[in-house]
Amino acid sequence: MKKIVFVEDDLGILEVARFIFEKAGYSVSLYGSAENLLAQLNHEPDIFILDKQLPDMDGLELCRRLKANPRTSAIPVLMLSANPQIKTLASNAGADAVMEKPFEIKELLMLVADLTARVKQPL
Repeated sequence: MKKIVFVEDDLGILEVARFIFEKAGYSVSLYGSAENLLAQLNHEPDIFILDKQLPDMDGLELCRRLKANPRTSAIPVLMLSANPQIKTLASNAGADAVMEKPFEIKELLMLVADLTARVKQPL
């Protein structure tokens, strides 16, 4: 079973994400902040899904940290944001993909399936 780590400060979105991804056959770990993720991450997921606007750290900075860490650098990062410049910002932060809010659930599931199907490079 593919594992997703989803970081979002809106609890409503987290619960919807859990429902959607679990129904699609994924295991989902939810975090309400970047610091919670960094302090509690004890496994390597198949993908990180990060909101840009987080309460304690910008999602782009979290992406940079994940990509700089040898343990997590090969794991795809999908950034979510309503910011119209997110594609450029996320690319500069090292994200593998971007979805602008609002998005279609079907498109999100297809993108996550594509990103998690990629073979991870050995550390």
